[in-house]
Amino acid sequence: MDKEEQSWMTAIIKAMSPSSLNLEQVVQIGEHSCPDDAVEPTPLLYARQPSEELKNKEGDAYNSIYMLWTSCITQWFDRDNPNGLGDYELLADLLSIYPEEICPNPIGIEAQTVSGQPASQTGDIFQVYNPTTGLSCVNSNQGDGVCADYKVRFTCPEEWCSKCRTPWFDRDEPGGLGDYETLPLTLVTYPLQVCAQPIAIEVTTTSGTPVLPGSNFQAYDPSQGFACVNAQQNGGCQDYRVRFTCPKSFCGPKCVTRWFDSDNPNTNGGDSELLSGLLSLYPGYICPNPLGIEAQTISGQPASQTGNVFQVYNPTTGFSCVNANQGGGVCADYKVRFTCPEEWCSKCRTPWFDRDEPGGLGDYETLPLTLVTYPLQVCAQPIAIEVTTTSGTPVLPGSNFQVYDPLQGFVCVNGACQDYRVRFTCPTSFCGTKCVTRWFDSDNPNTNGGDSELLSGLLSLYPGHICPNPLGIEAQTISGQPASQTGNVFQVYNPTTGFSCINANQGAGVCADYKVRFTCPEEWCSKCRTPWFNRDNPGGLGDYETLSLTPTTYPLQVCAQPIAIEVTTISGTPVLPGSNFQVYDPLLGFECVNEPQSGWICQDYKVRYICPNSFC
Repeated sequence: MDKEEQSWMTAIIKAMSPSSLNLEQVVQIGEHSCPDDAVEPTPLLYARQPSEELKNKEGDAYNSIYMLWTSCITQWFDRDNPNGLGDYELLADLLSIYPEEICPNPIGIEAQTVSGQPASQTGDIFQVYNPTTGLSCVNSNQGDGVCADYKVRFTCPEEWCSKCRTPWFDRDEPGGLGDYETLPLTLVTYPLQVCAQPIAIEVTTTSGTPVLPGSNFQAYDPSQGFACVNAQQNGGCQDYRVRFTCPKSFCGPKCVTRWFDSDNPNTNGGDSELLSGLLSLYPGYICPNPLGIEAQTISGQPASQTGNVFQVYNPTTGFSCVNANQGGGVCADYKVRFTCPEEWCSKCRTPWFDRDEPGGLGDYETLPLTLVTYPLQVCAQPIAIEVTTTSGTPVLPGSNFQVYDPLQGFVCVNGACQDYRVRFTCPTSFCGTKCVTRWFDSDNPNTNGGDSELLSGLLSLYPGHICPNPLGIEAQTISGQPASQTGNVFQVYNPTTGFSCINANQGAGVCADYKVRFTCPEEWCSKCRTPWFNRDNPGGLGDYETLSLTPTTYPLQVCAQPIAIEVTTISGTPVLPGSNFQVYDPLLGFECVNEPQSGWICQDYKVRYICPNSFC
């Protein structure tokens, strides 16, 4: 090994025996020996990547070192104090108390007193001090009869660090006071990309040289981030980058909420968008345990670009900007949104939708177009959105996307768009029991310059036959062609307003003649509802639960002119209209036809009807 390679190699703390020992050890790596005074209970240090020659020459020694090269540093842990027999910070106990926050197979350990003094400077003798077992200091082994109070942290291997790891962040330069890659500032600069409570941190120079903790760094901790102060360095700080390891829940499926703006800087001395207040103002619209937060001005400028100083900016508490902290200025007016975990997102979630391809102008998975292409399958007012590539890679908001909002959907304008899919989280009422109305056709395109099937007009024309607050709408031509296939452009297509197609918007053409139907919520469907009927099974041609045959099987139990219908499998899974069902209409009933050639075999279904109040 040449001198350059020797300078790269440094002492590694070997697993020590459980017998009483002090820190006077000699560690050898390959040909390199470290003197006694080089061995301290501190993390492993190294300066640059080894050469291929060194890799081949040093074998297992190199492999041990390279594990450290791709390692991360945990937070500090302090579970015990020396008031009893001593201070025991043993790995087994810590793994039990802090599951998922420590790797089960650490490759390094560091101990300090709770006040920050390195263990090597206390004069204590340690019963155990190794990454496999942890740290143990026994009072009876100490000259003064008592150990100091210690905290420990660990170096963990690549396979653990990489399970839920952020990108690299380099938000600061070493000019001025130094290089500040702190967690609070990273949360502001890279919203939604880092968790609020990381479990480990990695630091390298921007050229990739690993940097391990040392007394010269102001901060090196996953809960704080990293800070290097120029005045504390011989020659000043280098330019550093950091990345964090987060709890696994942070890397699971997550959805992005709407924007919320509950305050402005002209009231209460600043702009506070605190989570507790937002949860109170918008119940059901925000998860109680967000994973991330993003703040922008109401005009869309990222908070990190405004120059404001923030009192609070984290998903646990929310956002706060205090005017008095702005050096003579005032806070901008902010809005915030959150990322929420899988268990909240999945409470009322739509299927995945992929209605567009990235050819042409880009990939447009907008909510208005999704409502047209997938009628009755998505709510008109989603509370959150998820986006992935069609291969399943999660995609979070960023400057490359023109739209990323549950109320608008998702838009990527070509530069290099991939093919994306979206799904929405809806209010829980959307996923409750709902029924499907009759078709309504109150207008045609030869009158009034188009075809308008607006809810207000239909409610007036058909009182009692439509709920006043539909959950979904579907439009077809009167011949049964889905609206999404006609090529028409629609002025309005949503359950809150209804449907409108204007001839003047169709280029040289005119609107088709449309009919609409709605899905209605449980409170309306249940006002005059029949029992469930299951008169057929899916053997033979299919499952025929037609209205005309139901009175024969269930006399006097169903009205002649139902105003809505519900269908589920006999196990209770709701079934909405779709191309696989030949009939789905309260005036006709329900039919599913087996098509063995295409692989479609009907399940066993049951139906019930909503009748006019006079029937009940």
